[in-house]
Amino acid sequence: MKNRLSKKAVKFRKTISPVREIMNFADPDFIKKLGLDPADLVSFAGGWVNHTAPKELMAAYAEIASDDQLFHQSGAYSPTLGSREGRAAICAFEEHLYGLSDLQPTQVAVGQSSTQLTSALFQALLDPGDHLLLLDPTYCNYPMQLLTSLEAHILRFPVLDTNTWTYRADELIDELKQFVLKNEPKMILLVAPDNPTSQVLSTEFVSEITSTAEKVGAFVVVDFAYKPIVFDGGYPDYFSWAPRDNFLSIHSNSKWTKNLGRRMGWVEAPEFIIEALESIMNSTILCPDSLHQMAFARFVEKSVQSDTLRSYVQETIQRYHNAARVTVSAIKEHLRCPVLTPQGGIYTVIPVGQDGASYVDRVLRSTGVLFVPGWGFGSTLRNGVRISYGPLVNDTDTITRGLTRVGETIHDGD
Repeated sequence: MKNRLSKKAVKFRKTISPVREIMNFADPDFIKKLGLDPADLVSFAGGWVNHTAPKELMAAYAEIASDDQLFHQSGAYSPTLGSREGRAAICAFEEHLYGLSDLQPTQVAVGQSSTQLTSALFQALLDPGDHLLLLDPTYCNYPMQLLTSLEAHILRFPVLDTNTWTYRADELIDELKQFVLKNEPKMILLVAPDNPTSQVLSTEFVSEITSTAEKVGAFVVVDFAYKPIVFDGGYPDYFSWAPRDNFLSIHSNSKWTKNLGRRMGWVEAPEFIIEALESIMNSTILCPDSLHQMAFARFVEKSVQSDTLRSYVQETIQRYHNAARVTVSAIKEHLRCPVLTPQGGIYTVIPVGQDGASYVDRVLRSTGVLFVPGWGFGSTLRNGVRISYGPLVNDTDTITRGLTRVGETIHDGD
């Protein structure tokens, strides 16, 4: 008997995934097929950070691994929503860095990652036929996650002006409010700092949209995957908001601590949503990783006591801010095109005057430099590409070298 996949699995396999496309482009075997040396590849495609993890975090793992009793405990099941110590550490972390003093452990659900928790939230808050509102452009994985969860519908609201190459979220607040009142989405999912634009939404923007969302019974969810990495003078006020009836947030331990492969994330939400997540996570991940929670709790406790947490975050910010400056400067000098100046995060975006996927393929074959095609982030980036300086944060000379190589090729004969 021939094995038959579910209709959803077949649909998912046939749908072109921007994340899968990114991974395929970066595959060393694919690079070799192009006649290029993978060792000579300059990649601006990676959505990862490359600074050093905190020494206190490394010490926490070493402490657990070297102690028979602690290591034994790390192999036990955690409660589905996370350990008491892990949830309390998250509250301490939020208060120490952002002054969020009224977050309670009962408003926190720890999960395997922010990706897993986003899918769990889709299941907890959306029904088939509901609308999810995304800004355009925004993170490319949400539509695929929604496809695997349920048949809800995506609405997009453009905030990138492709004629002037400016991010116009604040200018469009009134239009977006009317859009929300007219279309009545069930969830509005925002990202701060944004992926792929590295723009940081203003407090006015988030406040106005949250108030408008309440009128139509919508939830506003902020994805804070890059929350600590904000440039130029502090964090917006909503970074310090505790959960409200229609305001909640998704967090990751991956980016700011260079913990990409040690998967852990959490949600901060009203208790009724946390209780719903518990039921869903019982049947999906069963429980989050105990070892990572134990290490995180020890790391937060010691780095807060020694006052090294803030200095570590500030040093991390400075590294990525410097890499962002180098990237923007090299784009202006060598690519000679408009570019969004990052306000945080690890990315920027540029227009390329043609289909982004075709451009990426042409540049890769002719220069050995890899960008990410913009189509997966929304229609406003179909003729653009995302450039990540995250993996090259410690090697800014390669940023300049790679963008110089592209500029010399695309402007040959000018």
